[in-house]
Amino acid sequence: MQQDGAPPWSARDEERLSLERVVVATAMLNPGQFAALAEVVSSAMLRDTPARTVWDLLAERIPAGDPVDYVALQTAMPEKVLKRIGGPAVFSLLGNHNVGDALWHAEQLRQITVRDRIAAGLRGALTRIESGDDIEDAVEVALTAVTDLDAFTAGVRATGSDWDDVDLTPVLSGSYKPSLPTVGARDDGVGLFYPGRVNGIQGESEAGKSWVALISCLVEINRGNHAFYLDFEDSEEGVIGRLLLLGGIPQDIADRFHYIRPGGAPSPMALKALATRVREYEATLVVVDGVTEAMTMMGLELKENTDVARFGRTLLRPLADAGAAVVPLDHVVKSNESRGRYSLGGVHKLNAVDGVQYMLEAVRPFGMNTEGRSRLRIAKDRPAQVRRHALPGGKNPMHWFADLVIKSEGDAYSEAHLYPPINRTDDAEPSAEQEQMDKERAEIEERAQEVLRVLRDAETPLSTTSIVDRVLGRGSITRKAVERLVADHRVTRTTGARNASLHTLPAQTSGAQS
Repeated sequence: MQQDGAPPWSARDEERLSLERVVVATAMLNPGQFAALAEVVSSAMLRDTPARTVWDLLAERIPAGDPVDYVALQTAMPEKVLKRIGGPAVFSLLGNHNVGDALWHAEQLRQITVRDRIAAGLRGALTRIESGDDIEDAVEVALTAVTDLDAFTAGVRATGSDWDDVDLTPVLSGSYKPSLPTVGARDDGVGLFYPGRVNGIQGESEAGKSWVALISCLVEINRGNHAFYLDFEDSEEGVIGRLLLLGGIPQDIADRFHYIRPGGAPSPMALKALATRVREYEATLVVVDGVTEAMTMMGLELKENTDVARFGRTLLRPLADAGAAVVPLDHVVKSNESRGRYSLGGVHKLNAVDGVQYMLEAVRPFGMNTEGRSRLRIAKDRPAQVRRHALPGGKNPMHWFADLVIKSEGDAYSEAHLYPPINRTDDAEPSAEQEQMDKERAEIEERAQEVLRVLRDAETPLSTTSIVDRVLGRGSITRKAVERLVADHRVTRTTGARNASLHTLPAQTSGAQS
């Protein structure tokens, strides 16, 4: 309502006021439309005080999942503020302007705002010229009016630009170069993720998804690049603690690792600010740890493909467009038979990936003072530059790209590797049991060399107990090494006093007999 004594409104002012009320009323009565409207309209566009005040309150409550009915809004608004905008009746007044779908009205309001902003700047520049001010000042005013539009409409997405013709010249001329996986690295230097694309890692709980992400973060930090970590599951203590366990340098982490622990659903302005920071830092990697938790926080349904698409469009795609390799970490269903290549929720999750998507399979559990292992398989590789560095999965249709191995050395240090796959002639991958047997076999052979050394240094034949006492390591492995050496005729076993088994090297035995 126009205040007494104020200049009469123009038809443009009336149109603008009506549009503002339509947008705010529709968001108030249809909260599900707020996110889409907020991509076009920002609080700074709203000149009407009641409309702007209600909009700001909606921006706080809707992402948080709080009710926005008349009573809830009236209760949440400070009494002085409510009185200033016209009292409880303001909600009924606004409610009368609800149109059910206000996106068209929001776009009209955006266009009026841009035109008015430019016109005001040009009028200011003309006034300076007419008053005889320095011409440079007038030019500065005019340029500011144009260049400040992005800041003035913070949080507003430009419309139409994604629908322009794509320049096909590089492809047609042969100068186009395919996207390469340059972010992160396997132990042999092969990159893991594509910059400027949405990638991903999916797997069971405790399969090592965060370990792979943090190893990649550390690789980028050590290269002098910035990495962002959006953590919806853990805490700074857990994440930074693991970076330090992996050998990260505290000052490098402080300078180039950006840890974010969201406590609520992000506003469009917050997301735009985040993408701007990613671009300004020229960050190469953005990890989103906890897709399920992130979508739930944003009020999105995991199994609804429309919500999955909205999650990608709202959070993941803007960060990828800022130039970083975006890597969301996601869960899979528990059943091996039913999971296929897909993570938990809508199938659109995999469809939205335009980089590489990995499936992480647990082989041996991770833990303190143990060596854990998980297998990294390729569920999707859109640019097809990662799969050529992998091996066929044998019976598993997904290619084998790497093995994540974490060797825990207590609570002070962990050795981490992303080993390349082992090329086997039978095209078969080792099972967890087979890998454990291979590891023990290698350990026994290594221990056998120690047993041979001890026997060479001994002046008399040694019993099994004597050998175990002189060789460092688990006694069970030492005993197996002795049995292996006897079976291979590399050690001779004879019977001594009281039927004791004595061991010597073959040359020692033959020399004693001669």
